[in-house]
Order: sequence, then structure tokens, then C-alpha cells
Amino acid sequence: MVETLSIAVIGAPGVGKTSIIRQFIYNDFSETYTPTQTRYVYRPSVILNGVMYDLKILDVPPISSFPSSPSQEWLDSRCRGVRSANAYILVYDICCVESFEYVKMIRQQIVDNRVGSSSEVPILVVGSKRDLQRQRFTQRRAVSVLVKKTWKCGYVECSAKYNWHVLLLFKELLGIAVSRGLRPNHTSIRLQGALQRNRCTVM
Repeated sequence: MVETLSIAVIGAPGVGKTSIIRQFIYNDFSETYTPTQTRYVYRPSVILNGVMYDLKILDVPPISSFPSSPSQEWLDSRCRGVRSANAYILVYDICCVESFEYVKMIRQQIVDNRVGSSSEVPILVVGSKRDLQRQRFTQRRAVSVLVKKTWKCGYVECSAKYNWHVLLLFKELLGIAVSRGLRPNHTSIRLQGALQRNRCTVM
């Protein structure tokens, strides 16, 4: 039986959400910026440690807030499927502090509006545009410590332009989701071994 995992990718305008997704799925990057106007769904399949997963990746347009109720989610077509997602990728631009503040707000709203604590909802914070790191608004370590120690979320930086750590971030998120019970028959030790061996394939 193939496990299905719904992932909502959320971020402020221009942070590179769509570029990350397209690089992951199609090995493609465009220098032309096209704003995400409507929710778009990608459905790739991946194999991790010999197990196939069908991914439902929601490319979510910029939203003013995380939907606080099912009715709000369905009234706004941009938000459909966001509350029920199995995991979240929150993307910010390492050169733009405002985009990080947006991620900070959305993460808190996810924690407040989802059943259970933040530790039960897999959230990966992604710092995009690593190729522009000389322009970053703060040191990587400062953000990493805040995200990992205080927020209890995963943290990865990547460059969609150079396809750097793009595969890693999806492996990281899938690893978090698996270890938190989506596949209870897989131990975290076996999963870590798979990650170290780089055995993640996009189909």
C-alpha cells in the first residue's frame, strides 16, 4: 500500500516557493518571477528506504493568515487543503527579514489552530536563496537555533537556482513525518540510515 502525504508549502511573495517545488520535481529553474496567484497541486511520487510515497504538494499563494476553521479554509480557494495537510514547509528569503516574520506568524497560527501541539505537526522551515547569503539579514546559526530549539521545527537552507539542498529538504520533511507516525512500522534508526545513504528517489 502506498502512503500518501499532503504537504503545504507556504511563504511570503517572492521567496521562491514555486522555484523550490519545480526544481525538486522537474529539475527546472526559471529566472523569470511569476507570482503565485492560485493554489496549485503537484503530485510526485518518491521512494525512501525502499518505500514509495505519493506526495500531494500544495503550492499555496500568499495568504494573510492560516485558516482558523474548516469553513474559512473552504471559503478561500487559496487555502483549500491547508488545514488538513500532513506537514508544512514554511519558506522565507534569507535576505528578507519581513519574509521571516511572515513565517513566524504562520507557524504560530498553525500551532494555535491545529489539534495537538507543534511537535505533532511536522513543520520544516526553509531559508531560500542561499546563493545570496552575503546579503542575508542575520547569521544562519541565529535562525537555526531559534527554529530548532524554540520552535521545535526542522531547518534547512537551500538554493533553487543551483539545486542545492532542494532534495535534502524534502527528505528531511519526509523523515520528520515518518518518524512521527505516518509509517509506524519504520523506526527512526532505519530512516536515518536511509537519509545518510542518500536513498531518496523522485519518480
